[in-house]
Amino acid sequence: MNRVLPIILISIFLTSMFIVPTTLVGLNDNVVMQSLAVPAQMSRDARVALYDEDNVTVPAYSNAENLTNHLDELETLLEDAGHSVTRLTTADILNHELLTIDYDVFILVNNLPRESISLLVKEFWLGGGSILSFNSPLSYLFYEGFLEYGMIDDGLITHWMYLSSDTQNVTSRHSTMKDYHINDTVSERTANWMTTSTLVLEDMDVNYDVTEMLSINSAPLFVTAFAVNNGNKGGKIVQLPGDGSSIPADFESIIVDSVEWLIPRPRGRVAYDLSHQPRLSVDSWDGEFSTLTDPISNFAQFRNLAVNHTFTYDKFYPTSTANFTSERLADYDILVLPWPDLNYTSSEIQVVEEWVSGGGSLLVLGDRHDFPGPNPGDLAINSLLQNFDMSLGTNNILGSISATPGSHVTVESCNSLAMGNRNHLVVLANATAIWFEGADPVVAAQEFGQGRAILSADMNIFDSSGITLGYNLRFALNVLVWLSSNDAEILLFDDYQGITCSAARALLDLGLSFQVFTNRSYLDDFIDSKTWDLIIYNAVNHLQELIILDELYAYADDGGKLIMTYWNLDDNPTHPLWSKLGVEYSSSLSGTPSMYIWDASHPIFTEPNDHGGHNYTSVVLFGDDGDAMTVRPGFTALAGISVDVQDGNAAIVVSNVKQTLFNGFLIDNFGTDEDDSTYEDRVELWQNEITYMLAPGGGGFPLDLTTLLIIGGAAIALIVIIALVMRRRSSAPAPKPKKKSTKKK
Repeated sequence: MNRVLPIILISIFLTSMFIVPTTLVGLNDNVVMQSLAVPAQMSRDARVALYDEDNVTVPAYSNAENLTNHLDELETLLEDAGHSVTRLTTADILNHELLTIDYDVFILVNNLPRESISLLVKEFWLGGGSILSFNSPLSYLFYEGFLEYGMIDDGLITHWMYLSSDTQNVTSRHSTMKDYHINDTVSERTANWMTTSTLVLEDMDVNYDVTEMLSINSAPLFVTAFAVNNGNKGGKIVQLPGDGSSIPADFESIIVDSVEWLIPRPRGRVAYDLSHQPRLSVDSWDGEFSTLTDPISNFAQFRNLAVNHTFTYDKFYPTSTANFTSERLADYDILVLPWPDLNYTSSEIQVVEEWVSGGGSLLVLGDRHDFPGPNPGDLAINSLLQNFDMSLGTNNILGSISATPGSHVTVESCNSLAMGNRNHLVVLANATAIWFEGADPVVAAQEFGQGRAILSADMNIFDSSGITLGYNLRFALNVLVWLSSNDAEILLFDDYQGITCSAARALLDLGLSFQVFTNRSYLDDFIDSKTWDLIIYNAVNHLQELIILDELYAYADDGGKLIMTYWNLDDNPTHPLWSKLGVEYSSSLSGTPSMYIWDASHPIFTEPNDHGGHNYTSVVLFGDDGDAMTVRPGFTALAGISVDVQDGNAAIVVSNVKQTLFNGFLIDNFGTDEDDSTYEDRVELWQNEITYMLAPGGGGFPLDLTTLLIIGGAAIALIVIIALVMRRRSSAPAPKPKKKSTKKK
């Protein structure tokens, strides 16, 4: 038996080399992926604030008529759809209860905000909150510049008018009305509904972001419903006809779909502190809470930058009790602390420190020591940061400079930073200087517990006058991304649209935290910064240098999970990365070809989004749209450039152990909606690929043939050694039996 055992063990091992364990391919993948994914086209619960105001007299700023306050049917409809609904009065909004941290959508049902809160409602929208308005509030949207930024009145006649109608014609296929297609009709009761016109919408500041949804059937130039997906500032907007008194059946699904489309998917939630009288405000109406309300030196543009890049942004108003409490800070990701003219209390300092240690992030904006005003804000800041390894100096280095960058990841693609009056910083061991004047640090960063912090010696680098200078805008965005990515387990590179790319939108829809970057020279820094659950490398616009391919190869060879898109395999066709990804260059693609699904049952075409079709259609012309590929053993082609499976025509290739997925086709081209879901195919495909790669049951082991042979050889050698030891022991002479003792007890 001893001689047979090694042979049996070797046979078992060699057999197991060619059997993929079930734990590597996943058990019941569909169930796992379904529970992981929460994409935009799936139902998601909204936090709705419903404006409740019994005073229906027309505010002085508007020429609207016949305002109402019918809320019951709408409230019931939304609650039955699973959304939480809270009625907010004018007094509630004056008390600053309308915040993006608490509500996703604010609804105005044929009633207009009173004069006292019109700017506070606008503030909610500017911070990334969404607006759903019915009928007459359209005049408010014009008056306060939601749609036309330079408006000075509510736009009666020039921008809107009441017209009697009942039947509305569907003019677009849109996510706000999934049950309807172009040229369908929906019915409202006959009444005077507020309308705008196609010509007005085409001439507005938001014209590129507007989708006309409904027009009057008998007068198609007059629009009664539209949606705005703002790309310049503020949150989403949907305008509908109706007054809530009796919701027609045709509009029930439109209202529910609109609310679900309006829900923000923020990558981070930002709060700007107004509770300690900052020297600079955000908006002109912050005068009660800030020392200055300069129309240029404010943080409105910084707020717009954040919101336009998928953050929400609230103002942190003072309360009658403690301002910084663990409860108030809990749901925010970033707290912006500009130069304070009120001191922080000892309890507030402790709360902030504990919040950062637990995962929150600080952006602290200082200035020079003898800054004129009611309070030495630098001393207040230093007391707040007393346990951090960075602080403001007190040697009054004045005058404008162009700072030079260090090596921190927040200076990605930044060559200089325009700074005004400031101090140098004191930076100790656990902090990192990231911008310098000569050898002296002027901006520093620190990872503190599970959180992060950045301290600037000048508060004007991100105000509306400074943020436009040099590389300040890019640095500001880098700061927001880095501060909100401390819990990120996914690294995303995109060299085309960056934080707003289709892969990033897919990640936001899935509710996943991620670190994004756009300068490929920072790849090694980010790979080395932590262990990532997944790296998505979406190279659609530039050639990738050998050093980049080498870094990706090393990461994948070490067992890291990787989704990669690249259009130019033929630039370095023999690089070992392609073997690691299971592909070999076959031919180049151009002319926006279609990509055909070869395995329609595979999860990347069914979960969480069931494409249901046979192909994807390109709409973007890059010139070189990618490469067709030959597939290596151990990998599977899921789609290609031919209708049927053909060798050399593969377009999407996945490893059989779910460690790598390669897109040789630029899936960012798929801006169409082949599956008629009202969402872009490219976002849905990214969601499916990401979900598949993150689901348990694969990756972590680069089990190619070479690796298997190495492991197998080592195992065989070990078995032989064990067998020899056992044989040696079996051949040794048996010990002599001991003599029985004759000693008497």
